[in-house]
Amino acid sequence: MTDYPEIAARFARDTAAHEMVVKHEQGLYRHLKFMNPEHGSFGAFELITWPYNLVVKTGWTFHFDINATPDMFDLFRRTAVTGRINPGYWAEKVRAGRDEVEGFDPDLLKGEIASTLGQWMRDDLDGRVAKRAKELRFTREEITPGIRRELSRQVRPEWMKANRQLREAVHEHFFSDMADYGIEYESEAHRALNDFSYRPEGDNSEWPYYFADWNEWRLKDFTPGFLHSCYAIRHGIDMYDAARKSVAA
Repeated sequence: MTDYPEIAARFARDTAAHEMVVKHEQGLYRHLKFMNPEHGSFGAFELITWPYNLVVKTGWTFHFDINATPDMFDLFRRTAVTGRINPGYWAEKVRAGRDEVEGFDPDLLKGEIASTLGQWMRDDLDGRVAKRAKELRFTREEITPGIRRELSRQVRPEWMKANRQLREAVHEHFFSDMADYGIEYESEAHRALNDFSYRPEGDNSEWPYYFADWNEWRLKDFTPGFLHSCYAIRHGIDMYDAARKSVAA
């Protein structure tokens, strides 16, 4: 299993026929190229190491270093099992290419909006139930689970209407063809979040609906280029180890 199955599957397809070419190897000084001989440089990648350093070239270039590990292959072997990657830890070791490690992910934005919207509606239902209970003069101690279900049933039609209107307002603001924001871009997504405000018709509450804590949301994930490069490191080391075992046998 992997947290990035699409990236893993694509990498596996693209490198299924790759072979390793040792361009240079002298102790910890290595230059290894991995490629499909029939495709030339298309889809090829390279691993270059020297003490405490590793560079991977995949179309993206990342330079890793750590003072505690002379052989960087050992670092990547120890921190992920064969065939797996550990991008969270490995990202901490990137010296060059850091700007390409993470990028804005619109899918994370959509997930955060959906989660917040769901919480808003749960809070709204609780408020409507409490209001209805007060109208019927129930004390908090008198509200059993059965009574709460009945109160919820009574307020549900109005709540569902409000739910639909709120969802429509969110959709129109962020996702409709007429939206003023291109939320696939980070700056535009931030502007859309900052600008959103919705007050239901007839609502007299102190505050409208707005995304108060969006700046704390996780809206970035590892880029496809960085993940591809992580798989290249892991696969390249596995191929290198397999070749050494074959020679030793």
